[in-house]
Amino acid sequence: MDKKKVKGYSRTVTGVKLPPIEATEKAGEVKTILDTDPHFYSLIDGRPIRPNKSILKYKQDIKNIALKRTVHGFLVDEILRINREIELERKKYETATKHFDEYQYSFDKFLAHDNNKTIAVMKKSDNLSKDLSRQIEEHKKANYEYASLKSKLQYIDETLQILLSFQNFLYNAAPIMWRETVAKPTVKSEIFSSESNIFCKLDIDALTERLNVLPPPCLYFKTPDQLVDVFGALEKQNLNYLLVTEELNAEKQQFLKSVQRLKSVIDSELNYIQQKISETEDTIQCNKSREAELKCSFFKILNENIRYLISSETALQILNYVEFTFEQTIAQNDTNLSPLEMMSCLEREFDNIMLDLTAFDLDEIKRIEKEIYSGGVIEIKKAKVANKLLKNVDKLSRRMKSAYEPTKKPILF
Repeated sequence: MDKKKVKGYSRTVTGVKLPPIEATEKAGEVKTILDTDPHFYSLIDGRPIRPNKSILKYKQDIKNIALKRTVHGFLVDEILRINREIELERKKYETATKHFDEYQYSFDKFLAHDNNKTIAVMKKSDNLSKDLSRQIEEHKKANYEYASLKSKLQYIDETLQILLSFQNFLYNAAPIMWRETVAKPTVKSEIFSSESNIFCKLDIDALTERLNVLPPPCLYFKTPDQLVDVFGALEKQNLNYLLVTEELNAEKQQFLKSVQRLKSVIDSELNYIQQKISETEDTIQCNKSREAELKCSFFKILNENIRYLISSETALQILNYVEFTFEQTIAQNDTNLSPLEMMSCLEREFDNIMLDLTAFDLDEIKRIEKEIYSGGVIEIKKAKVANKLLKNVDKLSRRMKSAYEPTKKPILF
């Protein structure tokens, strides 16, 4: 079906559109100013007279008339345009209605065809659903039969495994000498293997071959009483082992108690030793602190007093005086006596001399003391003169030595 589109075009004219000039009914009729504007002019005594003398109002009236005529022309044009658009819309509506009828007919035809196809598909789906339900029932029956057969096979297999385990138990319960002469029975054997595919055919020949491969049972025990006797002997042996175990447990308990007592004694001794070690460490720490204090005090005394007492000029002079007096009064210091020992000897010698002097006349003692002092002064003067002469001799010897030594400067000729 051909589809036609109807397009409507609206034409817009720019500018001011004036109303058409009306044709005069009588060609020979002449219009006067009264006909042009009867409201503005009036005829009095055969003369046109303006009742309103304002020319501005006249111009304004003319403008209003022209404006109203222009608006009237615009309205007429708009009415004509709207009429044309209404006509175009009516044609479009008729065309659209015609197309809608055609489309509706085609859609109804499509619905009828689709309904027939849907009915055919639904019938086919119902048939397939029935076939599927039938196959599901058959599958359930096959699964049930497969499960029953599988349970029977598992029961037979488990029974066989139990019998093999019993055979293995009886073999292990038999004497060792007999077991060395007989081969060990099979512990586990898979006779039946279940497949997930239920349509797989069961291989009867393979099952028969597997069953024939199994060795015949070889048992040491012929009657159940023999097994009961063996278990009785085992029970007696077990009882004997229990008695021995109880004795060993008693000895073990005694040993554990002894170990516990020994452990407690060792712990107490270790605690005592630890306590003594702690006390010793505290004593050592205290002694170290006292040592540090004594060391500080010693160095303080050494820096302040002993250094002065030992190495000062006064101490050295006193040492020289003591040594000189000891050598002059008692003997030479060949044994390297200390200043304290020499001073003690001098004190004892002084005490002895003072005791001896008590037996002499005091005036005589003073005279002798005066002579000794005067002799000492003379000797001091002589010592000073000798010291001066010694210095002069040393100076002279140095000059003579320097005069006899060769010069270090090069000799220029």
